[in-house]
Amino acid sequence: MNIVAGAKNLKEAAWLFSNGADEVYCGLTDIPNHRRDSLSIRDKREFFTVIDLAKKKRKKILLLINESCAPDKYAKLAEKVKRLVDHGVSGLVIKDISVIEYLQHYGVKSCYILSSLALAFNSKALEFFRKYDIKRIILPNHLPPDAAGKIIRNKYGIETEMFYYPSHFCQNVDPLCKFCDWNPDHKPCKLRLNSECGGFVMPAPDTDSLADIMYDGYAAGVKYLKIPRTLDFSGLKRFVLDARRLTGLLEGRISRKEFRKAYKKVYSSGKL
Repeated sequence: MNIVAGAKNLKEAAWLFSNGADEVYCGLTDIPNHRRDSLSIRDKREFFTVIDLAKKKRKKILLLINESCAPDKYAKLAEKVKRLVDHGVSGLVIKDISVIEYLQHYGVKSCYILSSLALAFNSKALEFFRKYDIKRIILPNHLPPDAAGKIIRNKYGIETEMFYYPSHFCQNVDPLCKFCDWNPDHKPCKLRLNSECGGFVMPAPDTDSLADIMYDGYAAGVKYLKIPRTLDFSGLKRFVLDARRLTGLLEGRISRKEFRKAYKKVYSSGKL
């Protein structure tokens, strides 16, 4: 698997390029990208420097446009994106089909990557999305490889990417949770709730299930492993190094049983 990791500044991007990331993706605060500004690059000049570094390292840099915006802003958005692509951005991670249509009509030629937020949950979705020249689909968090098999092994040549979560698996479709933003120490999805039918906790996979998701994804042919952006740079470093180790084990044809053990060690040592 190729490791794809998110950076929020030049320092992080430089470390990622030197420590195993094949691609780095970034958001810009003035381009809609579905995360708080603290997880995006604020200065365009810094982003241009990141692009130059990617070219020097012979790596790829991706731009996030994975949020919708008003149609009257499309022209200005397309102008910004084209300037970045012309400078060397390798791919665009996009959620909204209408934005893809506008950019392509505007003449933005790039590798179009469908965000997990587009929610391509089945192989029929590929019949719709492929007409937009999508090169890669990022699988939704909660779509395990056995359910995504026909998407991963599609006949259209569209590549797939999956998330890597060493010690976290959000129970919601998207981990951008306003409850958690409101109070990081109070997570409703983790609480035990009492009802007339007894106690209830939102279901989440155990460590063996998380290990199996990665193991089966690799076996099915997923080409890219995505490490989310985080405010914790030291944590990001650990996630990348652990992901490199785990993908190395997969490439060495490790057994499922042994991979579960290795994954459990990573899970117990990291916090996302």
